[in-house]
Amino acid sequence: MAEQTRTGILHWHEKEQELKVALDQDTNGRQRRLRPAHDLGPALSGRPLAELHGLAVELTWSGGKMRDVRPAGATQVRRVRANEFVNPYTFLPATPRTAPPQGLADGPPPALDRLHDDRITGQVPVRLTAVTPLLLLDPSRAEHADPADGNSHTTYPVLCRNGRPHLPGTALKGMLRAAYEAVTNSRMSVFTGHDDRLAMRMPPTESQHMVPARISDDGRHITLLHAAWLPRYPGSVPPVVHPGGRPPRHGEEAEAWVERVRHHRWDNDTKQHKNGFDFWRVRTLAPADHPLPEPPERAPEGPRRDRRSWHEPTGERKRVRGWICITNRNIKGKHDERLFFTSESTPPPRLTETLERQWQETIRDYRAAHRHQDIHGRKAGSTTAKPYDYLGHEPGRTAWSPHQYEDKWLTLGPGTLCYARMASGGRTVQGLYPVMIARQLFAASPAQLLHHSLCPATSLDELSPADRVFGWVHAGGRGAERGRLRVGPVDTTGLTTADFGPEGVPLAVLGQPKPQQGRFYLGTAPDGTTPLDDRTPKNDWYRDGQQLRGRKAYWHHRDLTEDHWTNPAEDRTQQADATGRFQEYRRPDTADGPQRDTQNRSVRGWIAPGSTCTFTLTVTDLTTIELGALAWLLALPEHHCHRLGFAKPLGFGSVRLDIDPDGTADLRTGDQWRTSYRTLDPDADRPTDDPHALLDHARRAFETALSTAYGRPAAETPHLAAFLAVAAGPVDAAVHYPRTRDLDTAPSARVPPDPDGNNYTWFTANETIERGEVREGRGLSLPAWDNPNLPLHTHPRKNRPADRRPSP
Repeated sequence: MAEQTRTGILHWHEKEQELKVALDQDTNGRQRRLRPAHDLGPALSGRPLAELHGLAVELTWSGGKMRDVRPAGATQVRRVRANEFVNPYTFLPATPRTAPPQGLADGPPPALDRLHDDRITGQVPVRLTAVTPLLLLDPSRAEHADPADGNSHTTYPVLCRNGRPHLPGTALKGMLRAAYEAVTNSRMSVFTGHDDRLAMRMPPTESQHMVPARISDDGRHITLLHAAWLPRYPGSVPPVVHPGGRPPRHGEEAEAWVERVRHHRWDNDTKQHKNGFDFWRVRTLAPADHPLPEPPERAPEGPRRDRRSWHEPTGERKRVRGWICITNRNIKGKHDERLFFTSESTPPPRLTETLERQWQETIRDYRAAHRHQDIHGRKAGSTTAKPYDYLGHEPGRTAWSPHQYEDKWLTLGPGTLCYARMASGGRTVQGLYPVMIARQLFAASPAQLLHHSLCPATSLDELSPADRVFGWVHAGGRGAERGRLRVGPVDTTGLTTADFGPEGVPLAVLGQPKPQQGRFYLGTAPDGTTPLDDRTPKNDWYRDGQQLRGRKAYWHHRDLTEDHWTNPAEDRTQQADATGRFQEYRRPDTADGPQRDTQNRSVRGWIAPGSTCTFTLTVTDLTTIELGALAWLLALPEHHCHRLGFAKPLGFGSVRLDIDPDGTADLRTGDQWRTSYRTLDPDADRPTDDPHALLDHARRAFETALSTAYGRPAAETPHLAAFLAVAAGPVDAAVHYPRTRDLDTAPSARVPPDPDGNNYTWFTANETIERGEVREGRGLSLPAWDNPNLPLHTHPRKNRPADRRPSP
């Protein structure tokens, strides 16, 4: 049943201690009992109930129930759900263009040598209104903190020209093109860098298939080896070094005495130790060209402790020769590196082109997963840490493995030490990896899952509507076509800047795209809009039968309170507002003040909500339907927004586009322009037809084309319905990055942003596995745009540092 707004009078009954409401719609004088804790809106919640007697109110009525009781005339406040959220981005449908609507098919544009009789040319004046703050930042005047101070935080001023805010026409054109591509279901204009396969972290059980290996000196074969544990880092066994105390180096040849050690694991069911596996441990070590010390005595047994593994030296020793393999202290609790040593003489497998390509894709995927600053910009006090430094056990603080930062790992050169994943039976090498538990490539690359009809055009005959209207450049540089739409000039006189002083406002940490997260980026064929089934195993991501989800789009943040963007320098991030939302756009302070580091940015100002600017769209030789799609984007329903500028996931950049009523529109066919130029009549400068009526006609023609193709009203066709939903924003849930609630908090409690920005905990919890199976309610995929809510997963209580302010 649709929601209604009803009015009435509150009555406090002192004797019964009850609050009731007499609705104006109840003509029989009936009074309905209220539940103050549930039914009163934020404006009345918490006030003494006796004071509410006789107050005129209005309320939301739905399904015979009332909620959000508020003073009459007050703005309705929509409360968001406490235990659900909406991810900042979703995907709009990208349907294969096998049967496009009439007028929206692929094809070459008309020649540029003249205006064509039946095509439309002219100008459309447009007014842009900022609904939420607009971030127009100037990178050329950005200030970077002095790295010597232990920080390299960047602060951006507003982009200005001649003392006024500057909005580049290219930014507007890019926003319009993305929207135009979506509603016309055009080809992707840019889709580069997606030919390599992505990868996921192998499950620990894969280690049983991994064999130490070395690329032969001629670079053509793979020598399969054995490995011994080499004590290297603090632990129960002292580090083993060369004679004289020099630590071993990666790749150097060495000799060693090794001893067999038996691992006993703790069995939680029987409450006792059980035999696990045997391994070799290095006891003494020396470079290959140095004398090896005498073999040591049997190593002492380690302590036998409940719930901990136990290592039992067997006394069996042997002398081996091999190569030192060091991958750095890259995980918590690591205490050993490896000595790879030669095994029995067996014919070495050949190093094939397929294996070389797989290795290179794997290393590139490792490199793409992290920013340069993450590896080379870490701080150890006031100095910059080396990539191989171990700074702590938290993610990002452990040491980085060499393949993450040394370029020699990009190729498999002679002498490269690696791990070979062997097929069942142990005779065929299926892949080569830099570490034992590595990133494993998916079966297909993102480019292989994009339907060919959606790929960037390769010739004029393949140009889709957006290519014809906005222009096209061949990805390989073999051809280009000038667009039929030009933006500008932009009059920014009406843009008002909010100034936050020299230090600026520290923004929240923005997440990086992570297409490796297949649950959020993949769907099922044919158009990818259907999410992957929940709990789909990772091994089944990026394979035949799946499709990319579509075109990424950012939700408009609707129903924000009037003071949501006021006084942004004040940290209100841990306090829910009247709607139940938080100050998501600002990074929470610590006890020492605002957090400004390499993870986030600060802004000295933004374009204030309510600001306006105007610009002109000049179009040349558009068909009625091509113009109609543009007109549709300039006539979105009330409260629907386009997205422009930076930090859209945090709510910035929602703007309205409307035909400027104070501007002059002039749209004519090529035949009408020819007629006007053939006469000296002063009236020839005026269009013969009403331009606004022509725009309305074009918009209806576009809607009719979609309606005919899909057999439903235009607003309900897949591409327009999805676009409108995202432009309006979700109603009952806050938009923010995924986060978790502590186990001991109530489901009804509001969960504020994590001061450390640890959004990864939601994804960790989402992959929680018990007894080999993903838990019920976990393994969730990103929902479709028409039902976008996700639950806040629970997570063990985080040990907040003492300088963090506790959540309310």
